[in-house]
Amino acid sequence: MKTFDYLKQSFFFFRQNFRDIATIQLPFLILLNALALWLDMNASETEDFRQTALSISLLSLVLMPIYWAATILYMQSKLENRPLQPFQAISLSFKYWRTLLFIFILTALAISGGLLLLIIPGIYIGIRLSFADYIGVVEGKSAWASLKQSWEETDDYFWVLLQGLLILYPTLQLVEIPITQYFTNQEDRSMLLELPIVVFLDLLSALITVYGFRIYCVMREEIRPESNNDRPKAIDDQNP
Repeated sequence: MKTFDYLKQSFFFFRQNFRDIATIQLPFLILLNALALWLDMNASETEDFRQTALSISLLSLVLMPIYWAATILYMQSKLENRPLQPFQAISLSFKYWRTLLFIFILTALAISGGLLLLIIPGIYIGIRLSFADYIGVVEGKSAWASLKQSWEETDDYFWVLLQGLLILYPTLQLVEIPITQYFTNQEDRSMLLELPIVVFLDLLSALITVYGFRIYCVMREEIRPESNNDRPKAIDDQNP
């Protein structure tokens, strides 16, 4: 079954490049999870609490496009056998910050609209828009063009994306939920003990990004083979 082959390839890539992916994402994940844990440990239903929670959510939205784009740039550079160093990938990622921010916002609104109808439409919309992040970074398209192109190109890859995500999401949740519940139920919680574990669990979710990128690459190879004059902008940016 192709899905399991792609999962194996994704896991192998993730394992082989775990150190660099961690180097890219850890500074952001540590900061965001530390703030979230601090808020959780000091939870109280006050106006200040709600404002702080909103501020952390906005900070997460601002930072996510940076390490998300950097991870995609790094994966693309490995594919081209011209690997970027993690800090190079982070530096280049700022160029795509606005594009990914708009993609995240528009995707969230579309999925939320689908979920208001029923759960299934929300899932369907989320999968059909799942290539948008990669298109926006690798091909340098605008947010709207990336979403439109993703909708058009995921049609033939919907089931392989769905099958892979139905394996990865529940598996990661089965690991994460009992651990987070255990810490939440402790009377004397320790930031020093809890933070590394929560950050590591969050880092594992990058495997989903790797899997999505693997299917995106399959799509490019099968229906949009690249010519020498039409290479991804994300690669060209390495040698201006």
